Amino acid sequence: MAHPSHVLTILLMSLAMATSSFSCPYTCENEINWRLYLKQVGTGPDNNQDTIVAPPKPPKLFGTTVVNDWTIIDAPALNAKIIGHAQGVHVMSDLASVGWYTSLNIVFQGDRFNGSTLQVMGVLPPAGEWAIVGGTGELALARGTIKHKIVGTAPNTNFRELDIHAFYLKSSICCKCTFSAFILLPNSQSLFFP
Repeated sequence: MAHPSHVLTILLMSLAMATSSFSCPYTCENEINWRLYLKQVGTGPDNNQDTIVAPPKPPKLFGTTVVNDWTIIDAPALNAKIIGHAQGVHVMSDLASVGWYTSLNIVFQGDRFNGSTLQVMGVLPPAGEWAIVGGTGELALARGTIKHKIVGTAPNTNFRELDIHAFYLKSSICCKCTFSAFILLPNSQSLFFP
């Protein structure tokens, strides 16, 4: 037969496991669902991208590297309000089709997210999805996706719709939740874990 202190210990540990749960009482993240547009101007006096490494084996584009400072706007129109810039590079990294590896920072200006950034990477086909792999400022520790597709054109210009879905850390609340445990051991010993 089990010793009474062992039975009590097992009973208390079972009760503690059955009744204790860890949950944070704070909502530590914000969520955004935002539709913006990217204005990509390939050539001309207002171009916002430039080839810095030409294709090594023309006519193949493989290896071509382009630096960009695309404009992020609120509508697919030439006179739309500027929300920020998508600054980075895209590299033709697909031998079989047109697949540009893209790495960029979306830097916001004006309004609420002024100076904050989203770090984005993925492939740039005519339509697809990018990963949001980080953020700074008010968008700290962002994660999510951006679905993109071309929705309009003008001379030398593509307008790409960006459907942004992301979670980011709330900076106004310190999200520190703690979990404490007290365990009763045989022979009147106990442990406390803060």
